[in-house]
Amino acid sequence: MFGHYLTTTARRAIVAALLAASSSLALADPLSYHVEIDTSQYSGAGFLDFAFIAGNAPVPGATATLSNFSGAFGALESQEGNVSGSLPGMLVFGNGGGYNDWFHNVMLGGKFGFNIVFGGDFLNAEGMAGSTFGVGLLDASGVAYLGNPAGNVVQFELMPMVAGLPATVSGSAYGGFASVSAVPEASQWLMLSGGLALMGLALRRRNGRTA
Repeated sequence: MFGHYLTTTARRAIVAALLAASSSLALADPLSYHVEIDTSQYSGAGFLDFAFIAGNAPVPGATATLSNFSGAFGALESQEGNVSGSLPGMLVFGNGGGYNDWFHNVMLGGKFGFNIVFGGDFLNAEGMAGSTFGVGLLDASGVAYLGNPAGNVVQFELMPMVAGLPATVSGSAYGGFASVSAVPEASQWLMLSGGLALMGLALRRRNGRTA
């Protein structure tokens, strides 16, 4: 009876740990995201325009690191400001300066994807304004926007600490062909996988005693 109580209590504790872990995955303000842009409704040549722009007031430093690119990328068209790297490898943007931009040729008609991770001083420093990281989709002229006539199809707003409140990162996608999804931190995945492993062990022990 006492052993059964311990087993039941352990199972409840494991379930509680799993619920807590899954809750943290859903509620945590993440710094890592996966972005997908579906251009299947278009065809021919076009451009993806990646830009990191700081606000007018003093803004703490911030970085945006892009990696794991997929899709029909062509050659680099232009590069401006605080951005370095190469495709399909990694791009690192800073928000220093007025305009930090990477303008790249693409072949429309398929999906494009990449991961983006934000970091920098804005996470632990107060500021009067934030920074915006945006991705625009343009036609072959490099002037007319596709998907969102007003501009970016994907956009992230980075706000530094304000009056002691924590910094925030919020992502949004325009229309149904672009998506932004949070990528959990490694520590969160470790917590969740550890809870699953404990649950599996408890079930194996119970089944062994039953047999």
